[in-house]
Amino acid sequence: MPASIETRQLSLFILTIMIVLTVAAIRGLLRRTHIVMVIGGTSVMLVILAILAAAYLITFAGA
Repeated sequence: MPASIETRQLSLFILTIMIVLTVAAIRGLLRRTHIVMVIGGTSVMLVILAILAAAYLITFAGA
């Protein structure tokens, strides 16, 4: 059982880092690109963020 707890914690850590990097990419996209690119890129990044958040919640609730 301890191995599964460590695996779960590692999964949560990796998902947290991926969520933070996605949010940072969205913020950078908003600052550095034209409005058309912002709309398209932000929608793609929000979908990725939603998938990562769902994976985080599933992993967190899986115990």
